[in-house]
Amino acid sequence: MATEPITNGGSSMESESLTAAERLQQKHEADAAHRPMIEDVVDEEDIAHPPPSMNLPPELESTHDQVEHTQPMSEKAAGKQKARDESPLIPAKSKPNGVASFDAQDQEAFPALGSGPKAPAPVPATMAWGARKPSSVHAGANGTNGHAPLSSMSSSRASTPTSGLVTPASTNASRGPQTRGLSMPQQMPIPGRHSERIQFAPSQLLPRDQLKKPLHDVLRSINKSSKAKVEMKSGPNGNIIFEGTGPVDAARQALKDLAREVGSKQHVKIPIPLSVRPHVIGRQGTVVQGISKRTGARVQIPKAEDTPNLELEDDDSLTIDVAIEGDAVAAEMARREIEAIVNERTATVNLRLRDVPAEYFPFIAGPHNSGVTALEDGRHVRVQVPHYHTWSNQPPPQAPSSGMPIFLPSSDNHIRISGDRLAAQEARAIIERQVQELRRQITLSQFPIERGRHQFISDTKGSSLNDILAETGCAVILPPASEDTELLTVIGPQDKLELGTNKVIDLASSMQMSIVDIARQHANAPMGPQAHARALTRYLQQRQAIEQLERQFDARIVLPATENGPTSWEVYHKDGRNGIRARQDITNLIGAHPPTRLRHVEIDPFFHEHIHRQGARRVRDDFGVHLLPPEELSQEPHVVLVYEGPSSSDGGGYQLPRQRPSDNEVAEFEANLRKAQEFILGLIQGQQDIGAASVEVPPKYRDKVRKFVHREQQNLPHTEIPVQVKFGATNAAIGGMSNSQSPIAAMALDHECHLRGPSNAVELISEKIAAFLETERQEESERSHVTNFEFPQKYANYLIGKKGDNINKYREEFDVDIQVKDGKVEITGPKAKADAAKSRIIALGKKLEDEATHVLKIKPEYHRDMIGAKGSQVNQLQRKYNVRVQFPRSAPALDDDRSVADDASEAGSTRNRRPNQAPDEVIVRGPRKGADDARDELLNLLQWTLDNSHKSTVSVAQAQLPSLIGQGGREMESARLSTGAQIDVPGSRESADPDGRVQIHLKGSKKQVEDAKRLLEQRAKIFDSSISRHVDVDKKYHKALIGSGGANIRNIVVEAGGSDDRRDLARTVRFPGQDSGDNTIRVEGSKTVVDKVVAAIEAFAGQRENSTTESIEVAPEKHRMLIGRGGDVRRALESQFNISLDIPKLSQQGPARSQVKVSGQPADVEKAKAHILDLVKDEEGEVFQMPRKYHQAVSDNGQFFRRLRNDHRVTVDHAGHQPPKRSAAVPRPQLNGGASLPLITDDQDSVDNHSWEVVDSGESAEEGDIPWILRGSPESVAKARAMLEKAIEQAKSQQSQTIGYLVLPDPKTHRFIIGQGGSQINAIRKETGCRITVPRDQSQGSAIEIVGSKDGVEQARDIILDVVQSGGRRD
Repeated sequence: MATEPITNGGSSMESESLTAAERLQQKHEADAAHRPMIEDVVDEEDIAHPPPSMNLPPELESTHDQVEHTQPMSEKAAGKQKARDESPLIPAKSKPNGVASFDAQDQEAFPALGSGPKAPAPVPATMAWGARKPSSVHAGANGTNGHAPLSSMSSSRASTPTSGLVTPASTNASRGPQTRGLSMPQQMPIPGRHSERIQFAPSQLLPRDQLKKPLHDVLRSINKSSKAKVEMKSGPNGNIIFEGTGPVDAARQALKDLAREVGSKQHVKIPIPLSVRPHVIGRQGTVVQGISKRTGARVQIPKAEDTPNLELEDDDSLTIDVAIEGDAVAAEMARREIEAIVNERTATVNLRLRDVPAEYFPFIAGPHNSGVTALEDGRHVRVQVPHYHTWSNQPPPQAPSSGMPIFLPSSDNHIRISGDRLAAQEARAIIERQVQELRRQITLSQFPIERGRHQFISDTKGSSLNDILAETGCAVILPPASEDTELLTVIGPQDKLELGTNKVIDLASSMQMSIVDIARQHANAPMGPQAHARALTRYLQQRQAIEQLERQFDARIVLPATENGPTSWEVYHKDGRNGIRARQDITNLIGAHPPTRLRHVEIDPFFHEHIHRQGARRVRDDFGVHLLPPEELSQEPHVVLVYEGPSSSDGGGYQLPRQRPSDNEVAEFEANLRKAQEFILGLIQGQQDIGAASVEVPPKYRDKVRKFVHREQQNLPHTEIPVQVKFGATNAAIGGMSNSQSPIAAMALDHECHLRGPSNAVELISEKIAAFLETERQEESERSHVTNFEFPQKYANYLIGKKGDNINKYREEFDVDIQVKDGKVEITGPKAKADAAKSRIIALGKKLEDEATHVLKIKPEYHRDMIGAKGSQVNQLQRKYNVRVQFPRSAPALDDDRSVADDASEAGSTRNRRPNQAPDEVIVRGPRKGADDARDELLNLLQWTLDNSHKSTVSVAQAQLPSLIGQGGREMESARLSTGAQIDVPGSRESADPDGRVQIHLKGSKKQVEDAKRLLEQRAKIFDSSISRHVDVDKKYHKALIGSGGANIRNIVVEAGGSDDRRDLARTVRFPGQDSGDNTIRVEGSKTVVDKVVAAIEAFAGQRENSTTESIEVAPEKHRMLIGRGGDVRRALESQFNISLDIPKLSQQGPARSQVKVSGQPADVEKAKAHILDLVKDEEGEVFQMPRKYHQAVSDNGQFFRRLRNDHRVTVDHAGHQPPKRSAAVPRPQLNGGASLPLITDDQDSVDNHSWEVVDSGESAEEGDIPWILRGSPESVAKARAMLEKAIEQAKSQQSQTIGYLVLPDPKTHRFIIGQGGSQINAIRKETGCRITVPRDQSQGSAIEIVGSKDGVEQARDIILDVVQSGGRRD
């Protein structure tokens, strides 16, 4: 079918059948098209009768002649349009008269913003689609994927026939002739007179005999039941045109009904990408069912089991055929809807070119990838041509005797193209044409070259293959290391093949070769010479010894290529002398590493990574052993231990030995290797048995499964070894499977996920992976679910993040696709995940909506103080208010004080000035409330900084700095604390001025600076005017000179006019250390003070020279009378008589224990001796014989002795007799039925939880008397004797008294019993006549002792409980 507008004339036959009136009417209509009668302006408010051209759904807008849209509908009117679910008839794209329509959605004429230039015309190619965006292509705004318009897909399928179906057409009845690019005057469309037409080829109509009723009857029936009128007209080339006139919906429905009645069944097959199949079907078939319902066509999609089972997530060339069955209109409408879905999902493509032989790859890529660059230049496409320098499992074909060789496509090595669909198709077409040309030109030549010389052809140290290709036009293909062949292949045009061959031979023959047999030197190795040679080669390679030898001797060393092959090294060199030196050094190196220096330990390969991670450093530090694990892909069970010796103390690297070890060194090797082996085996002792399992994982789920397993095991304890996960045929081959497999077998292995680890863990992980895959497959049907919502456009950049970091993080976290464009967010993925991502993004939007930004003007000189050391103050603000505080970066001095937020947000950037931030601007950004609070606090901090930014300097002598700083900085810290100012002392590297003075900088408030300056100036003045003198005094007098607690020297300095401050005193007089043999005392200060102090010290020393020492016999028990409390008596004696008193220590034994020495001038010593003897002489005492059974009752735990001493100054002793022991202690009362303390369930504040126990007191069983000697004045002794007699009488009367023990639950309540100043307990004692003793300690369970009559004890207990209950108050 072709689109045909209504014009003045139809076919010539139709023109002849018209009457004169009809021909005149046509002429008038043609003239009317050129005379504008009414201004053709769309009424935006007339929503009920919009122009037909504006009432079409979006999918039909591109099919109308775009020239009519000279007045596009505004957003206001467009927003009032009623949504239509029914798909209208789809018009054609070209006019029958040859005038092309003006397509405003044409990407060539109107490129989309950000889409870049397009190719002028797409090259016809096989159709291809891709639902995913390639990683190398970035199109669209805000990191989103741009969608190509529908016309692009349509044009790409122009060459694809649809089983002879011709597209129906639709047009307005009032449309006249048009010219490209020119808007002609039009008649205003009349509401209700919309006209559309469809055109059928004869083959698309049912034969007359298959019609249910004649065609005219069908038209009559439709016109009768519809509000529209359908007419039949003849079209060009025998086609039939049906035109419907009336309301839009009625006209379209009438034409649909007509097509259903008279149209023949059409069978259409359209290919769609396999990856789009779920989106065409929809969840539970909703999409495909909706297409069938709307169009009336039957749509059949192959079942999943009928589709290819190769799941290649990065290949969109795989397609399936969707079958459409229905009449012409229904089939075309269904096709368009399916293509619209495909277009929506395939804005970009990922293609694999499977039919390109690998031998052509170097020519397609070009020298140094120049061919790929040319393909990508100017196109939104990425081309990946695999490097093919070494064949793997498919060798190049043999050179034919005649004709061109046949190159076969690679089974697993393909060229990949990703990017914009049209650009990808164009690139593929170019490559395919290039391949066809190569098939006609390329041939090959093969010849053997020693394997050791291959490297000089492919290695950069010889000449790269790219250089060979650029120079000769030929490519070189090398055999893999795993193949035992030396055959080398040169591929290129016939006329250049000889040039390429000669170039390769020249490169290969430019070097000399020597062979060093490593295994020969240690033929008796325990593991065999070959195993030792291979282990040693790997060790030296890891230690980079091979590279060192190559650099040292300008040679190239080729190591053995195969694991089980020869172990000889091949040394290639240009200079023969260097080759000899290299062989000699290699021989020495191998000789220094005998088998005794290496030890093979058999360990399951699963544990290799674990022991390397946990034990490599330990065995190196503890035993000097280097741990050498097998190569990564090797399943060799042996771990090799190599002894290296202790690490060097100078921090230098390990130097490989080159001398044979001695017998002692060999013994050391073996001992340390044995210890290292025991340690390594201990790391895996007790581990579970190792198990393995395989799970089928399609390649597209690999990354997800790998991340899933990582998440499951990331919190394992360090003692547990995680399960190892590996994918693909490569790992299967490691397990013993052959590499030479069919492509189908290799593809099957490519779906395997291999697990190895502890048996229980492997089983658990396998089950979890299976469940995870099942969930992913279920969610796959929901991948087409789309969630749309609005997001503030002004915050789109925050959502996307720098280089897409934020949005990519959301995509990965929620496993959905997120696109942001024009203030809207589209999330595609399973509904639950999409909803979770939506909630997160909406929350981000709300947070950003609440964000406020404040710009504060702060002078740069205050920035450092406000930032704080290492950003401490700014970081505290940021954490406290959850904001970001951004200081300018103009000052390099702020590098160390920058905030953590700056470093985290712009990691890796240089700290230059932010382009949009002035040097005096500080930006606060964050939630509104937090930003406001942070701003206020910053302003307060600024004010504080201003108040504390007063500065001043003090000039001091550089020699004074140590005394100002003090030991450990104590003096300077004391000055800072006392003044509150910041005092910066110049460092030792800062030089003084010519006068030897330096500047101390002060900073703080005005008062703080003034106080610090006054203090430092005062000290500087004293230092400047001070002198120092030295006095030699025998060291045996230093202690006496200092005096007890420094009292003597302090008195000397103070009397000389010096300061009595402890620090000043220490600076004024400095004594040598105790361990020093020096006798010199240094005196420093003003001249007057120094002279007086020196004179006093010399006088003291002179006196000591003439002093004498005498001893006095003083009983040890009387020493306390000479010492006094805190030594006050001793100090008073020494000061009063100017002597030194030496009292024996308690630890001293023998006769010397009672010898008190007095040192000083003879006259002073005599006076002191007389005073001391008078002080310690025994006073006259009266002896009283106390019955031993009353001793404890009268002494009352020493209380009676204290009353005698305090009240009458009478002391009591027992003339050396041992006082009787106290009677056996009564068992402590218990609480709560036997528990020592209250239970945790008891009410701690209730006195009901107290314990009470009463016992009867009895006489002591001890008989006899003990002397009490009362010493004091006669009057005092008489009074004390009277008190003693009274106490004895009271003790006799108390023999039948009762003792009560009261334990309260809370000892803290004892204070209520005692009362203020003991008033409460004294009142209770007086009222009850009992002796009440409250324990001094506050430990729980201590009993209050009540002694008295039985009734008095009970009364005292009740009063005490009442006092405690009332909180210390009595009624």
